[in-house]
Amino acid sequence: MTSVSTSLANAFKRRTPAEQPTWLILLGIFSIALYAFTRTGFSEIAGVASAIATLTGFWGLFKYGKVVNSHILFRFVWIAIIFQLISWGLSQYVTPEWAESSPKLDKITRWFVFIPLAWWVAQYKNATWHVWGCAALGILISPWVTGEGISEIIRGLDGERVFFGLRQAQHTSLFFGVILIGFLCFTRTLLSKSKWLAIPLFLAIAYCILIIYINSSRQAWLALLLTAFFMASYFTIKRFNRATGKQKLVTLSLFLAGMLGLSIAITSNDTIVNRVMEEKEALGAIATLNFDDVPYSSFGIRLHSWVAATDFIKAKPIFGWGSNGRSLVMKKTEWLPDDIRKEFGHLHNIYIEMLVNFGIIGLAFYISIWVVMAKSLFKQIKAGKIEKQVGYFFMSFVCFWSIMNCFEAYQNFWTGVFYFTIFMTGIQAQIWRAKYNFKE
Repeated sequence: MTSVSTSLANAFKRRTPAEQPTWLILLGIFSIALYAFTRTGFSEIAGVASAIATLTGFWGLFKYGKVVNSHILFRFVWIAIIFQLISWGLSQYVTPEWAESSPKLDKITRWFVFIPLAWWVAQYKNATWHVWGCAALGILISPWVTGEGISEIIRGLDGERVFFGLRQAQHTSLFFGVILIGFLCFTRTLLSKSKWLAIPLFLAIAYCILIIYINSSRQAWLALLLTAFFMASYFTIKRFNRATGKQKLVTLSLFLAGMLGLSIAITSNDTIVNRVMEEKEALGAIATLNFDDVPYSSFGIRLHSWVAATDFIKAKPIFGWGSNGRSLVMKKTEWLPDDIRKEFGHLHNIYIEMLVNFGIIGLAFYISIWVVMAKSLFKQIKAGKIEKQVGYFFMSFVCFWSIMNCFEAYQNFWTGVFYFTIFMTGIQAQIWRAKYNFKE
């Protein structure tokens, strides 16, 4: 009995990261990379890989991760559990007839699966790039895995809206938009490895643009345009402040010329113009503040559901209605047409859904995740421990992601959770490597 007790005690004894067995680290990284590659096209394999990565990651954190156990992200998990319980409890007390029979704690806590995954990725310098690369590759080949390949692409070029079996069109545009941003942010890094990568990199960028174009997702076009404007403004201001004399004029002229050229290219494209003009009547009604006259078009349905949500937000502004709040809006708002109430069960906006489901507390919690991650990341970039390109990718991703989530609550679907998890895994791994000086 003594030997058994000793063995158990040794098994659960906390140790340093340097004492981790190499095979366990490699198993963790391989399972994460496999999950990243297979999630879109081979969900059964991805499920197994995810389970292995998550369970071993938690074990790694417990056994060897004492150095990061007080990290604020762990406190976020507990906060998420607590306010979800409070929201559900209040719904049971105030409106029991509409409340769920049991709390759904996974709605928010699943966002933090990246914590145990990041532990393994942090152990090796290049693991982040392997994981991100596998996720990108899995998406890039999706037209031939979940879609119909060349025939579907050709139909897209002929004007049909295609999405290659990736849930819906806007989800496809999210995937390819993120990959496009990643390629652009890391172009200099990739070309510094080898100039021969210029041709495949150019083809990959063109391929992503093509898919986003034929996908015809207006929110993706808008999000990419605003992200381009935001990043171009950032670099212009940065260069302008360092420039002298004529350099300031040249910098400003290049920025204005670039924006003007992009605007001309967009407004002269019939496909883009026609897609935008489909909402002409809705936009006209909004411009005159006649919201009742907005037709139930793609955007009109979203707008009417957001208006309906305001009554629910006013009724329970602090902790919301619980995790089923978004569906209650659609089901219980009697002035919405019956076909809309039956067909749609969510609000197509992560911020409004957070307010309805979990109130101001929930929305503040969501925003604080990004604030904490940004603060931790840029602190290490400023210290010179993480390359600036990672910061540019973070800024671009957050801008694109935030705008896209104005028209679809991606983090309430597996697609959004998947890419959020993969992205945050890489970012958190970079932060931990820099902060705690992990060595390969």
